[in-house]
Amino acid sequence: MTIQGRDVRQDLRETVDVCVIGSGAGGAVAAKELAQAGLSMVVLEAGENHDPTTFSRHMPEMLLRLFWEGGMRTTHDGSVLISQGRGVGGSTVHNLCYTVRTPDPILERWETEFGIRDLAPSDLGPSLDRVEVALGVKPIREKQVNKLNRIIRQGCQAMNWRGVIQRHNRGPCPDCSAGCLLGCRASQPGIGKQSMAVSYIPQALAAGTRLYTDCFTETIDVENGRVVGATARFLSGDMRLPRQADTQTDRSNDSGDKRRREVCRLTVRSKAVVLAAGAINSPQLWLNSCLPDPGKQVGRNLHLHPAIFVGGIFDEEVDAYQGIPQSFYVDHFLDLARNPDSGYLLMPASGPIALVAASMPSFGREHRDLMQSYRSLAALLVLLHDRSSGRVTVNRRGVPVIRYRLSRADRASLIEGLIHGAQLLFAAGAREITLPYTRRIVIKRDSDLEVIRQRGIVENDILIASSHPQGTLRMGSVPRESVVDSYGEAHAVKGLFVADASLFPTSIGIPPMLTIAAMADRIARRLAANWPP
Repeated sequence: MTIQGRDVRQDLRETVDVCVIGSGAGGAVAAKELAQAGLSMVVLEAGENHDPTTFSRHMPEMLLRLFWEGGMRTTHDGSVLISQGRGVGGSTVHNLCYTVRTPDPILERWETEFGIRDLAPSDLGPSLDRVEVALGVKPIREKQVNKLNRIIRQGCQAMNWRGVIQRHNRGPCPDCSAGCLLGCRASQPGIGKQSMAVSYIPQALAAGTRLYTDCFTETIDVENGRVVGATARFLSGDMRLPRQADTQTDRSNDSGDKRRREVCRLTVRSKAVVLAAGAINSPQLWLNSCLPDPGKQVGRNLHLHPAIFVGGIFDEEVDAYQGIPQSFYVDHFLDLARNPDSGYLLMPASGPIALVAASMPSFGREHRDLMQSYRSLAALLVLLHDRSSGRVTVNRRGVPVIRYRLSRADRASLIEGLIHGAQLLFAAGAREITLPYTRRIVIKRDSDLEVIRQRGIVENDILIASSHPQGTLRMGSVPRESVVDSYGEAHAVKGLFVADASLFPTSIGIPPMLTIAAMADRIARRLAANWPP
Protein backbone atom coordinates (compact mmCIF):
# COMPACT_ATOMS: atom_id res chain seq x y z
CA MET A 1 0.00 0.00 0.00
CA THR A 2 1.32 3.45 -0.95
CA ILE A 3 0.16 6.61 0.86
CA GLN A 4 1.06 9.92 -0.79
CA GLY A 5 1.85 12.45 1.89
CA ARG A 6 0.64 15.36 -0.23
CA ASP A 7 -2.88 13.89 0.02
CA VAL A 8 -2.85 13.39 3.81
CA ARG A 9 -5.05 15.81 5.76
CA GLN A 10 -4.57 14.62 9.35
CA ASP A 11 -1.87 13.38 11.70
CA LEU A 12 -1.28 9.63 11.44
CA ARG A 13 0.25 6.97 13.66
CA GLU A 14 1.77 3.59 12.81
CA THR A 15 2.90 0.72 15.05
CA VAL A 16 5.10 -1.80 13.21
CA ASP A 17 8.09 -4.06 13.67
CA VAL A 18 10.48 -2.07 11.45
CA CYS A 19 10.57 1.47 10.06
CA VAL A 20 12.81 1.95 7.00
CA ILE A 21 13.86 5.52 6.17
CA GLY A 22 14.67 5.90 2.47
CA SER A 23 13.71 3.77 -0.53
CA GLY A 24 16.86 3.72 -2.64
CA ALA A 25 19.40 0.95 -3.21
CA GLY A 26 19.64 0.16 0.51
CA GLY A 27 16.19 0.95 1.89
CA ALA A 28 14.24 -0.86 -0.84
CA VAL A 29 16.25 -4.05 -0.42
CA ALA A 30 15.97 -3.98 3.37
CA ALA A 31 12.21 -3.41 3.19
CA LYS A 32 11.62 -6.28 0.78
CA GLU A 33 13.77 -8.76 2.71
CA LEU A 34 12.25 -7.89 6.10
CA ALA A 35 8.68 -7.86 4.82
CA GLN A 36 9.13 -11.25 3.15
CA ALA A 37 10.51 -12.55 6.46
CA GLY A 38 7.12 -11.77 7.99
CA LEU A 39 7.85 -8.51 9.79
CA SER A 40 5.42 -5.58 9.62
CA MET A 41 6.97 -2.65 7.79
CA VAL A 42 6.67 1.01 6.88
CA VAL A 43 8.98 2.85 4.49
CA LEU A 44 9.28 6.64 4.75
CA GLU A 45 10.38 8.44 1.57
CA ALA A 46 10.82 12.21 1.39
CA GLY A 47 10.29 12.34 -2.38
CA GLU A 48 7.43 11.44 -4.66
CA ASN A 49 6.28 8.11 -6.04
CA HIS A 50 7.32 8.62 -9.65
CA ASP A 51 5.20 7.49 -12.56
CA PRO A 52 7.83 6.87 -15.28
CA THR A 53 5.31 7.58 -18.04
CA THR A 54 5.22 11.20 -16.83
CA PHE A 55 9.00 11.70 -17.13
CA SER A 56 9.88 14.38 -19.64
CA ARG A 57 13.14 15.51 -21.21
CA HIS A 58 12.65 19.02 -19.83
CA MET A 59 15.71 19.24 -17.61
CA PRO A 60 14.57 21.89 -15.07
CA GLU A 61 11.39 19.93 -14.35
CA MET A 62 13.15 16.60 -13.95
CA LEU A 63 15.97 17.97 -11.82
CA LEU A 64 13.38 19.30 -9.38
CA ARG A 65 11.48 16.02 -9.38
CA LEU A 66 14.36 13.54 -9.15
CA PHE A 67 17.13 15.21 -7.16
CA TRP A 68 17.72 16.75 -3.77
CA GLU A 69 17.86 20.54 -4.04
CA GLY A 70 16.94 20.33 -7.71
CA GLY A 71 20.31 18.81 -8.53
CA MET A 72 22.09 21.86 -7.12
CA ARG A 73 23.34 20.37 -3.83
CA THR A 74 26.98 21.35 -3.33
CA THR A 75 29.75 21.39 -0.80
CA HIS A 76 29.68 24.47 1.43
CA ASP A 77 32.11 26.35 -0.83
CA GLY A 78 30.32 25.37 -4.03
CA SER A 79 33.34 23.49 -5.36
CA VAL A 80 31.70 20.05 -5.79
CA LEU A 81 28.24 19.49 -7.28
CA ILE A 82 26.58 16.51 -5.57
CA SER A 83 23.78 14.62 -7.35
CA GLN A 84 21.52 12.56 -5.10
CA GLY A 85 18.20 11.01 -5.99
CA ARG A 86 15.02 11.99 -4.16
CA GLY A 87 11.91 9.86 -4.59
CA VAL A 88 10.89 6.22 -4.56
CA GLY A 89 13.91 4.29 -5.82
CA GLY A 90 16.38 7.03 -4.85
CA SER A 91 19.38 7.42 -7.13
CA THR A 92 18.61 4.14 -8.92
CA VAL A 93 15.96 6.09 -10.87
CA HIS A 94 18.53 8.35 -12.53
CA ASN A 95 21.74 6.31 -12.51
CA LEU A 96 23.13 4.74 -15.67
CA CYS A 97 22.85 1.09 -14.60
CA TYR A 98 26.47 0.03 -14.08
CA THR A 99 26.28 -3.06 -11.84
CA VAL A 100 29.82 -3.69 -10.62
CA ARG A 101 30.49 -6.30 -7.94
CA THR A 102 32.39 -5.21 -4.85
CA PRO A 103 36.13 -5.68 -5.53
CA ASP A 104 37.68 -8.44 -3.40
CA PRO A 105 40.61 -6.25 -2.26
CA ILE A 106 38.17 -3.67 -0.86
CA LEU A 107 36.30 -6.30 1.18
CA GLU A 108 39.57 -7.78 2.39
CA ARG A 109 40.78 -4.34 3.44
CA TRP A 110 37.56 -3.64 5.32
CA GLU A 111 37.94 -6.94 7.19
CA THR A 112 41.58 -6.54 8.11
CA GLU A 113 41.78 -2.79 8.80
CA PHE A 114 38.38 -2.22 10.39
CA GLY A 115 37.76 -5.57 12.03
CA ILE A 116 34.50 -6.18 10.18
CA ARG A 117 33.34 -9.75 10.65
CA ASP A 118 31.94 -12.06 7.99
CA LEU A 119 32.67 -9.77 5.05
CA ALA A 120 35.09 -11.82 2.99
CA PRO A 121 34.22 -12.04 -0.71
CA SER A 122 32.72 -15.50 -0.07
CA ASP A 123 30.53 -14.04 2.70
CA LEU A 124 29.06 -11.20 0.62
CA GLY A 125 28.83 -13.33 -2.52
CA PRO A 126 25.36 -14.83 -1.80
CA SER A 127 23.92 -11.35 -1.21
CA LEU A 128 25.44 -10.08 -4.45
CA ASP A 129 24.02 -13.08 -6.28
CA ARG A 130 20.49 -12.49 -4.92
CA VAL A 131 20.56 -8.80 -5.77
CA GLU A 132 21.76 -9.48 -9.31
CA VAL A 133 18.88 -11.89 -9.90
CA ALA A 134 16.30 -9.45 -8.47
CA LEU A 135 17.62 -6.58 -10.62
CA GLY A 136 17.96 -8.66 -13.78
CA VAL A 137 21.71 -7.98 -14.07
CA LYS A 138 23.17 -9.20 -17.35
CA PRO A 139 26.21 -8.53 -19.57
CA ILE A 140 25.91 -5.72 -22.08
CA ARG A 141 25.93 -7.28 -25.53
CA GLU A 142 28.33 -6.15 -28.22
CA LYS A 143 25.54 -4.80 -30.42
CA GLN A 144 24.41 -2.58 -27.50
CA VAL A 145 27.74 -0.73 -27.35
CA ASN A 146 27.06 2.68 -28.87
CA LYS A 147 29.46 4.82 -30.85
CA LEU A 148 30.68 6.81 -27.83
CA ASN A 149 31.68 3.66 -25.99
CA ARG A 150 33.21 2.13 -29.13
CA ILE A 151 35.37 5.24 -29.55
CA ILE A 152 36.54 5.01 -25.95
CA ARG A 153 37.31 1.31 -26.36
CA GLN A 154 39.21 2.07 -29.57
CA GLY A 155 41.35 4.65 -27.77
CA CYS A 156 41.89 2.29 -24.84
CA GLN A 157 43.13 -0.45 -27.17
CA ALA A 158 45.38 1.99 -29.02
CA MET A 159 46.98 2.94 -25.70
CA ASN A 160 47.28 -0.74 -24.73
CA TRP A 161 45.31 -0.13 -21.54
CA ARG A 162 42.89 -2.43 -19.76
CA GLY A 163 39.15 -1.88 -20.14
CA VAL A 164 36.01 -3.98 -20.10
CA ILE A 165 32.40 -4.03 -21.28
CA GLN A 166 30.29 -3.94 -18.14
CA ARG A 167 27.00 -5.45 -16.97
CA HIS A 168 23.76 -3.58 -16.35
CA ASN A 169 20.35 -3.83 -14.69
CA ARG A 170 18.38 -2.87 -17.77
CA GLY A 171 15.78 -4.79 -19.73
CA PRO A 172 14.89 -4.23 -23.39
CA CYS A 173 14.34 -0.49 -23.79
CA PRO A 174 12.74 1.32 -26.74
CA ASP A 175 13.98 4.73 -25.58
CA CYS A 176 17.53 4.18 -24.34
CA SER A 177 19.65 7.32 -24.49
CA ALA A 178 21.60 9.75 -22.34
CA GLY A 179 18.19 11.16 -21.41
CA CYS A 180 17.80 8.35 -18.89
CA LEU A 181 19.85 10.54 -16.57
CA LEU A 182 16.47 12.23 -16.16
CA GLY A 183 14.62 8.96 -15.56
CA CYS A 184 13.67 6.06 -17.82
CA ARG A 185 10.23 6.58 -19.34
CA ALA A 186 9.98 2.89 -20.29
CA SER A 187 10.86 1.64 -16.80
CA GLN A 188 8.63 -1.20 -15.57
CA PRO A 189 9.30 -4.76 -14.37
CA GLY A 190 11.47 -6.44 -17.03
CA ILE A 191 11.52 -3.43 -19.39
CA GLY A 192 13.89 -0.48 -19.35
CA LYS A 193 15.85 0.55 -16.28
CA GLN A 194 15.33 -1.88 -13.40
CA SER A 195 15.48 0.67 -10.61
CA MET A 196 14.44 -0.16 -7.06
CA ALA A 197 11.12 1.53 -7.85
CA VAL A 198 10.16 -1.23 -10.31
CA SER A 199 12.01 -4.19 -8.75
CA TYR A 200 12.35 -4.34 -4.97
CA ILE A 201 9.68 -1.82 -3.93
CA PRO A 202 6.79 -3.68 -5.65
CA GLN A 203 7.92 -6.89 -3.91
CA ALA A 204 8.02 -5.12 -0.55
CA LEU A 205 4.52 -3.75 -1.12
CA ALA A 206 3.23 -7.18 -2.16
CA ALA A 207 4.57 -8.55 1.14
CA GLY A 208 2.53 -6.02 3.12
CA THR A 209 4.82 -3.00 3.44
CA ARG A 210 3.18 0.42 3.69
CA LEU A 211 5.07 3.10 1.78
CA TYR A 212 4.67 6.76 2.72
CA THR A 213 5.88 9.22 0.08
CA ASP A 214 6.30 13.01 0.37
CA CYS A 215 7.18 12.13 3.98
CA PHE A 216 10.27 13.83 5.44
CA THR A 217 11.64 12.15 8.58
CA GLU A 218 12.53 14.72 11.21
CA THR A 219 13.75 12.55 14.09
CA ILE A 220 14.63 9.00 15.01
CA ASP A 221 13.21 8.47 18.49
CA VAL A 222 15.14 6.72 21.26
CA GLU A 223 14.29 5.81 24.83
CA ASN A 224 16.74 4.33 27.35
CA GLY A 225 19.34 3.65 24.66
CA ARG A 226 16.94 1.77 22.37
CA VAL A 227 15.19 2.98 19.24
CA VAL A 228 11.41 3.26 19.55
CA GLY A 229 10.47 4.72 16.16
CA ALA A 230 10.57 7.89 14.11
CA THR A 231 8.64 11.12 13.56
CA ALA A 232 8.03 12.59 10.11
CA ARG A 233 6.06 15.36 8.45
CA PHE A 234 4.12 15.19 5.24
CA LEU A 235 5.01 17.58 2.43
CA SER A 236 2.27 19.24 0.43
CA GLY A 237 2.63 19.54 -3.31
CA ASP A 238 3.60 23.24 -3.20
CA MET A 239 6.09 22.93 -0.35
CA ARG A 240 9.83 22.59 -0.71
CA LEU A 241 12.40 21.64 1.87
CA PRO A 242 14.99 24.23 2.91
CA ARG A 243 18.24 24.05 0.99
CA GLN A 244 21.76 24.78 2.08
CA ALA A 245 21.75 27.84 -0.19
CA ASP A 246 18.62 29.15 1.55
CA THR A 247 20.10 28.95 5.01
CA GLN A 248 23.52 30.54 4.97
CA THR A 249 22.33 33.05 7.59
CA ASP A 250 20.04 30.52 9.37
CA ARG A 251 17.12 32.97 9.18
CA SER A 252 13.60 31.56 9.21
CA ASN A 253 10.89 32.59 6.79
CA ASP A 254 7.56 33.59 8.26
CA SER A 255 5.45 32.15 5.44
CA GLY A 256 7.56 28.98 5.50
CA ASP A 257 7.07 28.66 9.25
CA LYS A 258 3.31 29.03 8.73
CA ARG A 259 3.31 26.25 6.13
CA ARG A 260 5.27 24.00 8.46
CA ARG A 261 2.76 24.50 11.27
CA GLU A 262 -0.05 23.43 8.95
CA VAL A 263 1.66 20.24 7.77
CA CYS A 264 0.40 16.92 9.14
CA ARG A 265 2.74 14.51 10.88
CA LEU A 266 3.35 10.78 11.03
CA THR A 267 4.43 9.10 14.27
CA VAL A 268 5.88 5.61 13.90
CA ARG A 269 6.48 3.26 16.79
CA SER A 270 8.74 0.33 15.93
CA LYS A 271 11.18 -2.15 17.46
CA ALA A 272 13.84 -1.34 14.87
CA VAL A 273 14.70 1.46 12.46
CA VAL A 274 16.72 0.97 9.27
CA LEU A 275 18.35 4.24 8.22
CA ALA A 276 18.95 4.32 4.46
CA ALA A 277 18.61 7.97 3.47
CA GLY A 278 22.04 8.30 1.84
CA ALA A 279 25.46 9.44 3.01
CA ILE A 280 24.38 13.09 3.33
CA ASN A 281 20.84 12.74 4.68
CA SER A 282 21.51 9.84 7.05
CA PRO A 283 24.06 11.71 9.20
CA GLN A 284 21.85 14.81 8.93
CA LEU A 285 18.98 12.87 10.50
CA TRP A 286 21.26 11.33 13.13
CA LEU A 287 22.52 14.76 14.17
CA ASN A 288 19.06 16.38 14.09
CA SER A 289 17.79 13.56 16.31
CA CYS A 290 20.59 14.24 18.83
CA LEU A 291 21.47 10.54 18.87
CA PRO A 292 24.51 9.39 20.85
CA ASP A 293 27.87 9.82 19.14
CA PRO A 294 30.47 8.85 21.73
CA GLY A 295 33.30 8.52 19.22
CA LYS A 296 32.45 11.81 17.44
CA GLN A 297 32.42 9.87 14.17
CA VAL A 298 28.95 10.74 12.84
CA GLY A 299 29.26 12.72 9.60
CA ARG A 300 33.01 12.22 9.35
CA ASN A 301 34.98 10.19 6.79
CA LEU A 302 32.93 11.50 3.85
CA HIS A 303 34.15 10.31 0.46
CA LEU A 304 32.66 11.72 -2.73
CA HIS A 305 34.21 9.85 -5.68
CA PRO A 306 34.86 13.28 -7.27
CA ALA A 307 34.67 13.24 -11.06
CA ILE A 308 35.96 15.61 -13.75
CA PHE A 309 35.21 15.27 -17.45
CA VAL A 310 37.52 15.59 -20.42
CA GLY A 311 35.94 15.97 -23.86
CA GLY A 312 37.22 15.23 -27.32
CA ILE A 313 35.84 16.89 -30.47
CA PHE A 314 35.94 14.63 -33.52
CA ASP A 315 35.64 15.29 -37.25
CA GLU A 316 32.83 12.74 -37.44
CA GLU A 317 29.46 12.75 -35.71
CA VAL A 318 29.47 10.74 -32.47
CA ASP A 319 25.88 11.35 -31.31
CA ALA A 320 26.89 10.21 -27.84
CA TYR A 321 23.38 10.74 -26.49
CA GLN A 322 21.98 7.84 -28.55
CA GLY A 323 21.92 4.32 -27.09
CA ILE A 324 23.14 2.98 -23.75
CA PRO A 325 25.22 5.83 -22.28
CA GLN A 326 27.74 3.72 -20.36
CA SER A 327 28.72 0.20 -21.39
CA PHE A 328 32.54 0.19 -21.33
CA TYR A 329 35.06 1.67 -18.92
CA VAL A 330 38.82 1.79 -18.48
CA ASP A 331 40.04 0.28 -15.20
CA HIS A 332 43.73 0.26 -16.11
CA PHE A 333 44.49 2.88 -13.46
CA LEU A 334 42.46 1.25 -10.66
CA ASP A 335 44.67 -1.63 -9.56
CA LEU A 336 43.06 -2.42 -6.20
CA ALA A 337 45.01 -5.65 -5.74
CA ARG A 338 48.22 -3.63 -5.80
CA ASN A 339 46.90 -0.51 -4.06
CA PRO A 340 43.37 -0.69 -2.59
CA ASP A 341 43.67 2.91 -1.39
CA SER A 342 43.77 4.92 -4.61
CA GLY A 343 43.35 5.04 -8.37
CA TYR A 344 40.67 6.10 -10.84
CA LEU A 345 38.37 4.90 -13.59
CA LEU A 346 37.92 6.47 -17.03
CA MET A 347 34.20 6.25 -17.85
CA PRO A 348 32.16 7.45 -20.85
CA ALA A 349 30.17 10.62 -20.25
CA SER A 350 27.20 11.98 -22.15
CA GLY A 351 24.01 13.83 -21.39
CA PRO A 352 21.09 15.85 -22.73
CA ILE A 353 22.21 18.96 -24.56
CA ALA A 354 21.18 21.33 -21.75
CA LEU A 355 23.24 19.39 -19.23
CA VAL A 356 26.25 19.31 -21.54
CA ALA A 357 25.89 23.05 -22.16
CA ALA A 358 25.91 23.71 -18.41
CA SER A 359 29.13 21.69 -18.08
CA MET A 360 31.02 23.23 -20.97
CA PRO A 361 33.64 25.96 -20.40
CA SER A 362 33.59 29.57 -21.60
CA PHE A 363 30.78 32.05 -22.15
CA GLY A 364 28.88 33.89 -24.86
CA ARG A 365 29.84 33.43 -28.48
CA GLU A 366 32.74 31.11 -27.64
CA HIS A 367 30.39 28.84 -25.68
CA ARG A 368 27.88 28.90 -28.54
CA ASP A 369 30.56 27.93 -31.04
CA LEU A 370 31.71 25.08 -28.78
CA MET A 371 28.15 23.77 -28.41
CA GLN A 372 27.85 23.59 -32.18
CA SER A 373 30.17 20.59 -31.83
CA TYR A 374 27.71 18.75 -29.54
CA ARG A 375 27.07 15.94 -32.02
CA SER A 376 30.82 15.44 -32.53
CA LEU A 377 31.70 15.35 -28.82
CA ALA A 378 32.96 12.24 -26.99
CA ALA A 379 33.71 12.68 -23.31
CA LEU A 380 35.23 10.75 -20.43
CA LEU A 381 34.80 11.08 -16.68
CA VAL A 382 37.80 10.65 -14.44
CA LEU A 383 36.17 8.96 -11.42
CA LEU A 384 38.53 9.17 -8.44
CA HIS A 385 38.87 6.52 -5.73
CA ASP A 386 39.48 9.27 -3.20
CA ARG A 387 41.64 9.23 -0.10
CA SER A 388 40.45 12.73 0.81
CA SER A 389 37.73 12.78 3.44
CA GLY A 390 35.20 15.43 4.36
CA ARG A 391 32.44 15.91 6.89
CA VAL A 392 28.68 16.43 7.07
CA THR A 393 27.33 18.65 9.85
CA VAL A 394 24.05 20.53 10.26
CA ASN A 395 23.39 24.21 10.79
CA ARG A 396 20.90 25.67 13.27
CA ARG A 397 17.99 24.86 10.98
CA GLY A 398 19.06 21.26 10.64
CA VAL A 399 20.18 21.60 7.02
CA PRO A 400 23.28 19.58 6.01
CA VAL A 401 26.54 21.46 5.58
CA ILE A 402 29.01 19.46 3.47
CA ARG A 403 32.73 20.16 3.78
CA TYR A 404 35.25 18.45 1.53
CA ARG A 405 38.74 19.37 0.32
CA LEU A 406 40.87 17.36 -2.04
CA SER A 407 44.23 16.28 -0.68
CA ARG A 408 47.40 17.03 -2.60
CA ALA A 409 47.71 13.37 -3.60
CA ASP A 410 44.14 13.27 -4.92
CA ARG A 411 44.67 16.46 -6.90
CA ALA A 412 47.70 14.84 -8.50
CA SER A 413 45.64 11.75 -9.35
CA LEU A 414 42.94 13.85 -11.02
CA ILE A 415 45.54 15.73 -13.05
CA GLU A 416 47.03 12.44 -14.18
CA GLY A 417 43.54 11.16 -15.00
CA LEU A 418 42.75 14.21 -17.15
CA ILE A 419 46.01 13.77 -19.06
CA HIS A 420 45.37 10.07 -19.59
CA GLY A 421 41.79 10.76 -20.67
CA ALA A 422 43.00 13.31 -23.21
CA GLN A 423 45.64 10.87 -24.50
CA LEU A 424 42.98 8.21 -24.97
CA LEU A 425 40.73 10.58 -26.92
CA PHE A 426 43.61 11.70 -29.15
CA ALA A 427 44.45 8.03 -29.76
CA ALA A 428 40.82 7.49 -30.77
CA GLY A 429 40.99 10.31 -33.33
CA ALA A 430 39.94 13.50 -31.50
CA ARG A 431 41.13 16.69 -33.19
CA GLU A 432 40.73 18.86 -30.10
CA ILE A 433 40.37 18.41 -26.32
CA THR A 434 38.20 20.54 -24.07
CA LEU A 435 38.21 20.63 -20.27
CA PRO A 436 35.63 22.08 -17.84
CA TYR A 437 37.76 24.97 -16.57
CA THR A 438 35.87 28.24 -16.19
CA ARG A 439 38.09 29.69 -18.87
CA ARG A 440 38.42 27.45 -21.88
CA ILE A 441 41.70 25.73 -22.66
CA VAL A 442 42.13 24.39 -26.20
CA ILE A 443 44.46 21.41 -26.57
CA LYS A 444 45.17 20.22 -30.11
CA ARG A 445 48.15 17.89 -29.67
CA ASP A 446 49.73 15.59 -27.09
CA SER A 447 52.58 17.99 -26.55
CA ASP A 448 50.15 20.60 -25.17
CA LEU A 449 48.90 18.36 -22.34
CA GLU A 450 51.41 19.78 -19.89
CA VAL A 451 49.09 22.80 -19.60
CA ILE A 452 46.79 20.58 -17.50
CA ARG A 453 49.56 20.04 -14.99
CA GLN A 454 50.31 23.77 -14.97
CA ARG A 455 46.67 24.73 -14.46
CA GLY A 456 46.15 22.06 -11.81
CA ILE A 457 42.96 21.30 -9.88
CA VAL A 458 41.71 24.36 -8.02
CA GLU A 459 38.28 24.60 -6.37
CA ASN A 460 35.76 26.61 -8.39
CA ASP A 461 38.18 26.83 -11.33
CA ILE A 462 37.11 23.45 -12.70
CA LEU A 463 33.77 21.63 -12.56
CA ILE A 464 33.90 18.74 -10.06
CA ALA A 465 30.87 16.48 -9.68
CA SER A 466 29.90 13.67 -7.33
CA SER A 467 27.20 11.01 -7.54
CA HIS A 468 28.52 8.56 -4.93
CA PRO A 469 28.73 10.10 -1.42
CA GLN A 470 29.74 7.46 1.11
CA GLY A 471 31.32 6.76 4.48
CA THR A 472 29.68 9.14 6.99
CA LEU A 473 28.37 6.43 9.39
CA ARG A 474 31.07 3.89 8.81
CA MET A 475 31.27 0.29 9.95
CA GLY A 476 33.91 -0.98 12.29
CA SER A 477 34.54 -3.13 15.33
CA VAL A 478 35.92 -0.30 17.49
CA PRO A 479 33.14 2.09 18.66
CA ARG A 480 35.43 5.10 19.10
CA GLU A 481 36.50 4.80 15.44
CA SER A 482 33.17 3.88 13.83
CA VAL A 483 29.41 4.36 14.13
CA VAL A 484 27.93 0.91 13.38
CA ASP A 485 29.10 -2.65 13.85
CA SER A 486 29.78 -5.41 11.32
CA TYR A 487 26.06 -5.88 10.64
CA GLY A 488 25.07 -2.23 10.47
CA GLU A 489 23.72 -1.83 14.01
CA ALA A 490 24.65 1.39 15.81
CA HIS A 491 27.18 0.92 18.58
CA ALA A 492 25.36 3.43 20.76
CA VAL A 493 21.66 2.79 19.95
CA LYS A 494 20.10 -0.65 20.19
CA GLY A 495 17.80 -1.49 17.26
CA LEU A 496 19.08 1.24 14.90
CA PHE A 497 20.62 -0.10 11.69
CA VAL A 498 22.28 1.68 8.75
CA ALA A 499 21.87 0.20 5.25
CA ASP A 500 23.23 2.67 2.71
CA ALA A 501 26.62 3.92 1.47
CA SER A 502 27.10 5.75 4.77
CA LEU A 503 28.48 2.58 6.31
CA PHE A 504 31.38 2.10 3.84
CA PRO A 505 34.62 2.28 5.87
CA THR A 506 36.54 3.76 2.91
CA SER A 507 35.89 4.91 -0.63
CA ILE A 508 34.87 1.88 -2.66
CA GLY A 509 36.41 2.98 -5.97
CA ILE A 510 33.70 1.65 -8.31
CA PRO A 511 30.01 2.47 -8.97
CA PRO A 512 28.49 1.47 -5.61
CA MET A 513 24.84 0.54 -6.29
CA LEU A 514 25.32 -3.23 -6.26
CA THR A 515 27.41 -3.09 -3.07
CA ILE A 516 24.85 -0.93 -1.28
CA ALA A 517 22.07 -3.35 -2.22
CA ALA A 518 24.10 -6.42 -1.21
CA MET A 519 25.04 -4.90 2.13
CA ALA A 520 21.37 -4.10 2.78
CA ASP A 521 20.45 -7.70 1.90
CA ARG A 522 23.10 -8.95 4.34
CA ILE A 523 21.99 -6.62 7.14
CA ALA A 524 18.26 -7.26 6.69
CA ARG A 525 18.64 -11.04 6.62
CA ARG A 526 20.75 -10.96 9.76
CA LEU A 527 18.18 -8.73 11.49
CA ALA A 528 15.31 -11.05 10.49
CA ALA A 529 17.22 -14.15 11.64
CA ASN A 530 17.94 -12.58 15.04
CA TRP A 531 14.54 -10.97 15.59
CA PRO A 532 13.79 -9.17 17.87
CA PRO A 533 16.91 -7.01 17.94
